[in-house]
Amino acid sequence: MKIAHPHSKSQERIEILTEYSILDTLPEKDYDNLTKLAAEICQTPISLITLLDDKRQWFKSNHGLNVQETPIEHAFCAHAITSDQTLFSLSDARCDERFHDNPLVTGDPNIVFYAGIPLKNSSGVPLGTLCVIDKKPRTLTASQQEALSILSEQVIHLLELRKNKMELERANEQLITFSEKLEKKVLQRTVELEKKTKKLELTNVELASFNYICSHDLQEPLRKIQMFISQINTEEANQLSDDGRYKLDRIVASIDRMRNLIQDLLMYGAADGAHNNLESISLTELVAETIEMLHEDVIEVHTKISLGKDCTVHVIPVQFRQLLLNLFSNAIKFARKDVEAKVQVCGEVVNSTDFADYPLKAHTQYARILISDNGIGFDQKYEEKVFEIFKRLHGDTEYPGTGIGLAIVKRVVRNHKGYVKVKSAVGQGTAFEVFIPMPK
Repeated sequence: MKIAHPHSKSQERIEILTEYSILDTLPEKDYDNLTKLAAEICQTPISLITLLDDKRQWFKSNHGLNVQETPIEHAFCAHAITSDQTLFSLSDARCDERFHDNPLVTGDPNIVFYAGIPLKNSSGVPLGTLCVIDKKPRTLTASQQEALSILSEQVIHLLELRKNKMELERANEQLITFSEKLEKKVLQRTVELEKKTKKLELTNVELASFNYICSHDLQEPLRKIQMFISQINTEEANQLSDDGRYKLDRIVASIDRMRNLIQDLLMYGAADGAHNNLESISLTELVAETIEMLHEDVIEVHTKISLGKDCTVHVIPVQFRQLLLNLFSNAIKFARKDVEAKVQVCGEVVNSTDFADYPLKAHTQYARILISDNGIGFDQKYEEKVFEIFKRLHGDTEYPGTGIGLAIVKRVVRNHKGYVKVKSAVGQGTAFEVFIPMPK
């Protein structure tokens, strides 16, 4: 007896066979029907579906044979899967030196005739065979060989269906697990959002209270202080020393700064206020109204504000005027001393696709408003810092202010679901690019 050499892809073959999880499973009718049909077509008493691991041949279906497995050393199928033949066939194993003294030939089941077709997966790796066995010499006709080949393909189809079903079940289990985890995360996130919403509602109440304090409780004492200082200036200024008058002037300046800070805080809070009705209005009208509000400042600093190309914007007018007011005020405040202060405004309707580098909403039109000046400018590295509340790049003695103006601009733009970007250079002016979405 000669033992079959291991298959050239022995390790890969075992790994593939393991993926099917078929070894040592219970009998299944679909497989038994195929072996029964093979025995009937080939007129043999025995038909087997064999699968070979590294130590045995195991029978998934064993028609006509009351044995579940045999050692791989005795397996005819071990020779069949290493053969180059499509059909490995022996008319009389007793006359073949490889099998004449094989225990399966000399003893039960007394194999004489054997014909087996390797069961190959889609990669051509054999996992076992579909074989027919008889206890007497014989050969298969061409039609029987063809039928056996067709039945072997059906065995492979059953194995693939089993594998696909298991993969689908695993995927479904993973999906269920993922869904459960996602559901827990969504629930957790919902609870967190509810907490944040309640916290935000509480913050809004606190802000409303703060606005009331700013508008009444803080301004009322300031008005009284201003009144008393005005009386001192009118009635007793000539009795004060130079140092006393200097200190009184410093008090007046501090009061003015406090009043400006309160007003700016009120405007910052109002940027998300109740007046949120969007209107379609021309940029020209908004600019003209804002210039009128700054009439004295424009004349004092000799500022030229001009509007180039006009466009219609869809905004909350009271808030957008506040945006323009702060940008124009900054241009006036930070004007250069050696040149006439100029502010240029222009608008146009653009598509978001033309500004792919900006975080604009896809497939949306925007009103693009460019407000540029020829002022002192600033280092571009501070482009994010200038929009932060109370952040200032200059000392109060050099350029008075509260550091809230550009924070209001940022908040108004955010309230309109838009985007603002600033470009500047020291001594070369500043340009603000504002994008406000257009109605669809």
